[in-house]
Amino acid sequence: MNIFVNLYTLALFFACANFLISIPATSQAQTMNNDKNNNDSSELQWFKGNTHTHTLNSDGDSPPGTVAQWYRDHFYDFLVLTDHNYLTKIDKLQEEFDRQLERHEGKSFLLIPGEEVSSDITVEDRRQVIHVNGIDTHRLVGRQEGNSGREIMQKSIDEVHDAGGFPHINHPNFYWSISADDLYSMKRLRHFEIYNGHQKVHVSGGGGKPSLEELWDDLLSRGRIYYGVAVDDAHYFRDWGRHLSNPGRGWIVVRAAELSRKAIVEAMREGDFYASTGVDLEDISTENKTLRLSIKREEFENPRKGQNADRYHTYFIGQGGKILKVDESMDPSYSLTKGDLYVRARVLSSNGAHAWTQPLFAPGKGSLE
Repeated sequence: MNIFVNLYTLALFFACANFLISIPATSQAQTMNNDKNNNDSSELQWFKGNTHTHTLNSDGDSPPGTVAQWYRDHFYDFLVLTDHNYLTKIDKLQEEFDRQLERHEGKSFLLIPGEEVSSDITVEDRRQVIHVNGIDTHRLVGRQEGNSGREIMQKSIDEVHDAGGFPHINHPNFYWSISADDLYSMKRLRHFEIYNGHQKVHVSGGGGKPSLEELWDDLLSRGRIYYGVAVDDAHYFRDWGRHLSNPGRGWIVVRAAELSRKAIVEAMREGDFYASTGVDLEDISTENKTLRLSIKREEFENPRKGQNADRYHTYFIGQGGKILKVDESMDPSYSLTKGDLYVRARVLSSNGAHAWTQPLFAPGKGSLE
């Protein structure tokens, strides 16, 4: 049976429900020169994708075909299906998307295999939930056991690497399970979620616990490079509401030469992406110790509507979470000065959406685990 039976009927439902969320139409059409490594000879593109999504193969409410179709129809370029302790097969689904493209029935869309390696431990009545995404894994990893949360997390990270993928730590504040010290103690870890669209993962912190951004700055201030990921952690594609983990609330935009598994995964591994909940960037460069952004301008056929265009604050943030500069232009920048360890940028739109760049460290500062 064709795996896409009834998908277009479901699309009518999605169209009606879509008013509940706001999803900018960013696609792979944006092209730029590679300034990151001072090499302007290679033309690269931006590709929008999500790395944390669930289907009926774990605790999602829809089959993989329906889930993948939602993302393609909402201007995503790639998707990682990450069911709990389950490696969802993507080959036949990818073939169907490729056939649709040949029939001119859709846009290019890439699926990448993955798994949310999900474990937990209770010590002295305190539950720790340790969820580690395996991106581009080639075999099932499954639940890990250990005598502490740190032991379980390190085992999960090691198993993901052994399975051919790379790990990112999911929702550290879920059950208030993972601290900055926990993350810093991990070997072979570069990525973790700084934003997750699930309603119960405490992105903003509270009660003496840091927000995920504060946790990020704690780690960066120790001189170690970590890459921040935004995801939606979607489970619900049939029912919609603020209290449900619906798709479209967080994503990353990857800079790569082409929409292929090899190119996208390599760019993610190397931190060549930004995270977003709705702000689109046209360019990011790091030449001459300067972090420079270009925020995408909105286009209006009616000039009068342009009078209501979004406006932005860009916060350049350094060691200890200190705000180094606030820039209200569409092309914000910050040049590292003597004494700066690193700088990263958070862009805040007047409509409440954000984008986060990866950190730029001063020359000779910052190291990868």
